[in-house]
Amino acid sequence: MGVAIRELVREDRPAVHGLLDASGAFTAEEMQVALEVFDEGVDGGTDGPYAHFGAEVEGIVCGYVAFGRTPMTEATWHLYWICTHPRVWRSGVGRALQQYAEEFVRKHGGRSLVLETSGQPGYARVHKFYRQAGYEEVGRIRDYYKRGDDCVLYCKVL
Repeated sequence: MGVAIRELVREDRPAVHGLLDASGAFTAEEMQVALEVFDEGVDGGTDGPYAHFGAEVEGIVCGYVAFGRTPMTEATWHLYWICTHPRVWRSGVGRALQQYAEEFVRKHGGRSLVLETSGQPGYARVHKFYRQAGYEEVGRIRDYYKRGDDCVLYCKVL
């Protein structure tokens, strides 16, 4: 499967919304925040607070990644979202996006990439994805999102 990664533009917003919805992983509120971050990111380009890149297969955006510099740090970045359409799960699209984000961060002086995710059992596949990519669980905040839903923090030193 040939995957092309490119910077997303405002016209890609409906595709990003469709990915978030199709994944089934996000609440309506989470999708709203993701789209707000998208809007702010595409307005600033790669120099803005958030960078957004999409993965295309046969000319169709089937995944995206959002990340940005962590304020008040020297060289830490945050990975906010990696989302792929279910039809490309287990095809390497998510991994390609993750690796692209890491390389971008390295090229822009970043030394570490941090991410937060839910600790719910339904996120086991997500945790495995990040562990296999070399991310280490560095913290957990109990009942962070809601009762019974921890925030799990991962970090990768680049």
